[in-house]
Amino acid sequence: MGRESPDEEQTHEEVRERDLVEAYLGEHALEQSLNDVINQVVADRPEDPFLVLSRLLYAKATSQKGIFYVQVQEILDARGQPTVLVQLHTGKGVFDATVSGCTGGLPDKLPVIEDQPMLPLTKQRHGGKGYRKRADKAQNALNDKLAGMEPTEQSVIDSILLALEPEVGRNICVATSVAVCKAGAKYAELPLHEYIAKLLEMPTENMCIPMPMFSIINGGKLASNKMFIQEVTIAPSSALTFADALQIGAEFTNLVKEQLDTRGLGFSNSGAFGGFTPQVQVLSEVFLFLRGAYDEIRSRYDGAAHGMTKGSVSPLRIEFGLDVSADEFLAPVVAAAPTPEGGDEADTRTTFSYNTDKWVQGSSGVAKSSEEMLDMIRGNVRELEITSVVDPFARGDVKTHTALYIAEHDQDTLGTVDTDGSEGGGRKVVGGDPNCKLQIVSRKLHELHGLENVLQERACNTIALQLEQHPSLTRALEAVLDARRLGVAIILSAQSGGITDGNFLASFAVGAGIGQVKFGGLASAECVERYNQLLLIADDELAPGFVNASYRR
Repeated sequence: MGRESPDEEQTHEEVRERDLVEAYLGEHALEQSLNDVINQVVADRPEDPFLVLSRLLYAKATSQKGIFYVQVQEILDARGQPTVLVQLHTGKGVFDATVSGCTGGLPDKLPVIEDQPMLPLTKQRHGGKGYRKRADKAQNALNDKLAGMEPTEQSVIDSILLALEPEVGRNICVATSVAVCKAGAKYAELPLHEYIAKLLEMPTENMCIPMPMFSIINGGKLASNKMFIQEVTIAPSSALTFADALQIGAEFTNLVKEQLDTRGLGFSNSGAFGGFTPQVQVLSEVFLFLRGAYDEIRSRYDGAAHGMTKGSVSPLRIEFGLDVSADEFLAPVVAAAPTPEGGDEADTRTTFSYNTDKWVQGSSGVAKSSEEMLDMIRGNVRELEITSVVDPFARGDVKTHTALYIAEHDQDTLGTVDTDGSEGGGRKVVGGDPNCKLQIVSRKLHELHGLENVLQERACNTIALQLEQHPSLTRALEAVLDARRLGVAIILSAQSGGITDGNFLASFAVGAGIGQVKFGGLASAECVERYNQLLLIADDELAPGFVNASYRR
């Protein structure tokens, strides 16, 4: 066969090119897709057809993709401190999340800050707490690892984030994990709380609407008063619906404000977690206001349900709790040596001293031993009828936690247990659990010693779960499963400036079947949003049931 002429070669090249073009058009269905969007534009006849055409093409381009871009940028949290916002761009929309910069963040500080490593902190952006450089680095790392992945691969993505934590910081990892979960729910076409139940492999009938624990009084580091107790909370345990519990909480909060306003300027100022900050130091004085509000609200509800289910207020029961956060006023170790990383030496003390006058201006400090703290906590529990205490002693003080547990559960001298909450000679059962007479809540104890070890020591019977203290959502879900396996009740606890998405926190509580939430007080818009999101979930006709008095789960 002779050599092809130039014209024949050109013809064959044109045929090959045409075949390639047709194959490409067929592979991506370009002709059909273009016809579809053009026909839609023609049918709608918009004023700006090119703008609509570009939007339709973008939607078409991203409709089949998973994660195709991760954006990380510096913003301010609810306390006005720098943190990061993670935005997950997917084929079904953009999903974002943010977590406080105090949660294991890696801010831009010396020696990496604005290319001037020797600048003092006072000369740096946000005092060295900014995230502009860190956000850029994290964005590159996240896009490199997550682009092309499906949001429904929560555990796989969380494993990647766990490996990235030393490089990008816990707050960015947690925010990314939360954003992935939101996107996963969209892809699974499930409400967020049902999707979280699915991640837990938990039957939907185990979901519940939790009992709220409202922060009424703030002290300690949350306030500008003299109280060493960080929070006084209430739980409207007689409420039969979440809506009733929220109404009782709101009306009680307003009555407390009225009580405090009578004392003068500054008494009804609000603290960092949505409670009031009365200028008092003694807890018993605080309870004069709270008991006054309790008596008033019972009087108002007497014979009238105020639009609530009658059983929610007849009789009305409100349970009081204390968040002591004893680590905040633990007397420091004398002459602690710095570590090579610049932190303090691990606290290995075996005896503990508590400075309950830490927030009293001009005080030289009043040191209390563990035994004195135990006596004081027990006295408050009995005299003020407290049903819940959070971190009553330092995280290292396991022995005193155990002493409190034994004193309240094994050496009860008040007679038989009163299971129905009526007046009588016995100790009331807490949260519908016949084995619980006082919720001893660990927020930090089990993080240091491990939950199984803490339970073997009988140092607590409840844990406060903060999502941002876990490097990923998967780890937080594992903590829920561990607590369930060990028979420990869970309180989902928020913190000021933590995960700011009220809908996610509410959905997590419902989807994980958690019986109690501690979302702050109603004098804070951030905290109110969390309770409102729970209300919206509870009002849905397909919503799970409210836990009411049986909230320990």
